[in-house]
Amino acid sequence: MDPLDALLDELERFGKANDGSTTERPRRMLNITRDTGELLAVRVRATAARRVLEIGTSNGYSTWFPWAMVSFSP
Repeated sequence: MDPLDALLDELERFGKANDGSTTERPRRMLNITRDTGELLAVRVRATAARRVLEIGTSNGYSTWFPWAMVSFSP
């Protein structure tokens, strides 16, 4: 398994477990879904974006933009 995929899986599991165990909004991860992340990555690749801004306040699961840019090869 690709190391980035393994990390995404781990972060996704952590976020779901955390969000399932608390109802307090400030303590929840509120990660985007995998489908949404994959769509964002496709958009970054399709436009050959050279710069993106990703602002996250959770556990790093939604850093699909930078990963999409790193894996993009023109």
